[in-house]
Amino acid sequence: MSAERPLPRPRLVIVDDEPVILDLLASLFTDGDVDVIACRSGKEALERMEQGGVDVLLTDKNLPDFAGGGLDLVRHARRITPDAEAIVITGYASLDTALRAMELGVYDYIVKPPRDIFDVKRKVFQAFEKQDLARVNRRLVRDLSAKNAELEQALDALKATQAELVQAEKLAGIGTLAAGIAHEISSPLFGVMGLAEAIRDEDDPKLVRQYATDIVEYSRTIKDIVVELSGYSRTADHEYLTTVDLARAIDDSVRLVQRSGLVAEGVKVLCDVPPALFVHARTNEIQQVFVNLVKNAVEAVQERHGVGHGTVRVTGGQVPREGGATVWVRVEDDGAGIPADKQAVIFDPFYTTKPPGKGTGLGLNIVYRILTKYRSTIGVESLPGQGAAFLLRFPVD
Repeated sequence: MSAERPLPRPRLVIVDDEPVILDLLASLFTDGDVDVIACRSGKEALERMEQGGVDVLLTDKNLPDFAGGGLDLVRHARRITPDAEAIVITGYASLDTALRAMELGVYDYIVKPPRDIFDVKRKVFQAFEKQDLARVNRRLVRDLSAKNAELEQALDALKATQAELVQAEKLAGIGTLAAGIAHEISSPLFGVMGLAEAIRDEDDPKLVRQYATDIVEYSRTIKDIVVELSGYSRTADHEYLTTVDLARAIDDSVRLVQRSGLVAEGVKVLCDVPPALFVHARTNEIQQVFVNLVKNAVEAVQERHGVGHGTVRVTGGQVPREGGATVWVRVEDDGAGIPADKQAVIFDPFYTTKPPGKGTGLGLNIVYRILTKYRSTIGVESLPGQGAAFLLRFPVD
């Protein structure tokens, strides 16, 4: 196993045109913790910084060989090492010089001779510490930015997966509805075919027109069924957000469930949702919410009462609130109900009480996700043997 690579030592460049002061300042850092570059001129310091960089620059303000003096040397140090720290020493302190040093963002401004020469050493190491802290912060910011980018990619992937789940649940629902809808279509289709054959052999123009009128009516029925099913199955991303008429969306959902053949004769599905209840959403997503809820309610009713009994009620209304209103819809049934210990998990993905092959366990989870996307909520009230009620609340600004 190879030895761990040592960290580079910080690099201190000291500049003073007076040899005695230069040697004195350099002698403060002979303990080996710092690479000290002692320079007797600004030009020498600039050359050494160009060659090896600089972490902290300790420079006299007045450098006879450098036009801009120590302050100009600070600018070059920052050009070479953007996060370099600088300490300026001067024997001729002035407010103008101090202000210029502050504008350059130097770490400290010392008037010589300093009262305590070791105070210079402390300030240099404080400048190193400030630089180290700044570098650590920048590294943390870079790491955080990289993590944020990874999280954003993961979030995009999660959103894509959720959209696929929504569509998959729709397709699973269509599989459940398909057999009944096929039967619903077959009746008018049989009528169209029979009337078309009758027209071929009919000579009475009046009867031909009547048959043709009946064919048009049957065709419109088939068209309505296909439109409802295709509207339910299409991907939500291809539909714009719009003002959804809840009463109409619920009626379409109930009709789709009824046409599927899931609602046995004698089971009542009663709707009492007033007009002019509007929410801002995608129509087919709202339709998917109510198809799932009504279908579940119908199945719960038939599970308890058997074929030909039970009631599902869908009611709605609106209550004012500060800044707008809350539109509510209640879907309730008189089925077997939901045990209290299961009510907290019914919206979890893949949770289902149905036998294998009878459900995906995604229906209520998809309902929950869609409603959450529109800042809406859903709650359940249920007592065993007394049915269940799902209460949806849509905020309207």
